[in-house]
Amino acid sequence: MANAQNQKTQLQAESAYEMGHGMARDLLERIGELLQDMPAPGNDDQPIHWGHVGDISHVNSLLVQAVHFLERRG
Repeated sequence: MANAQNQKTQLQAESAYEMGHGMARDLLERIGELLQDMPAPGNDDQPIHWGHVGDISHVNSLLVQAVHFLERRG
């Protein structure tokens, strides 16, 4: 009985991980899309200002945290 319970728990963990992994991949794709939508240098219609610099710095800070976390997990 304990072995059957362990197998069930393992299957539930694998399913939850698979869903979480898929979500992470979807989020990465969305991040790429959103980065493309951010102001780009040389765009006269929306010139870069210091607020944009702060925004991209914040994004980079969050991404560095994610990379560091994943590197420690490997």
